[in-house]
Amino acid sequence: MIRGLYTACSGMLLQLAKQDVIANNLANASTPGFKKDLAVCTAFPDMMINRLGEVKVVAGKEEPIPPVAIGRLGTGAAIQTISTDFSAGAVQKTDNPLDLAIAGDGFFVIQTPQGEKYTRNGSFRIGDDGILTTAQGYPVLGRSGPINIGDQTFTIDEKGNLLVGDEVLDTLRVVRFENNSELVKTGDDLFTNPSGTPVDVEDGQVIQGYLELSNVVAVKEMVELISVLRAYEANQKVVQAHDQTLDA
Repeated sequence: MIRGLYTACSGMLLQLAKQDVIANNLANASTPGFKKDLAVCTAFPDMMINRLGEVKVVAGKEEPIPPVAIGRLGTGAAIQTISTDFSAGAVQKTDNPLDLAIAGDGFFVIQTPQGEKYTRNGSFRIGDDGILTTAQGYPVLGRSGPINIGDQTFTIDEKGNLLVGDEVLDTLRVVRFENNSELVKTGDDLFTNPSGTPVDVEDGQVIQGYLELSNVVAVKEMVELISVLRAYEANQKVVQAHDQTLDA
């Protein structure tokens, strides 16, 4: 076995996985409320390398020299986990009354066929039945269930109260979690939490006519992508060098 081949190949696979994560971030750089992913890497256990087989001549007789430590040799790396960065994105004014942003911690609650899910993407619509929905058609939940606005003129205050005139039609559900790292992406900018229980946010600030933008910084992602490609090429050259050695 040529250990260098396995070490270099593991590095190439690692860089390919990181490239996929970065590509997904870049693809969603303009998606409202999108939270970028980070590839967390881990190294395989390294090993101590010793120099063996040397001898010295003492009184005309060869004697073996004890092993001399050269240093530690890495044996490769892999992706440990893909984590999500939940830092807030910039807030942009749109003047669209159906665009909502959350200042601080919290998620809107969405009803899907698979149960309740959560999002920071406040780009909402009013369906043909008058229900407030996401762009995919999933109902946005208030304290009383799906919010039926119909064709009424409405406003939403900082506490999420949906007002028609002076009457409170419903209040948007905004929830938070003790540990956001337990949230799992399910597509369509939605999250689910199989193990955690959401807590209603009573003091959250909902901003009407604004959208939270993605927290992806495209320039940083492009720089990281270049680094990934360079690291992939370096590992590829190691594989090619070992391949040439085998041909000799």
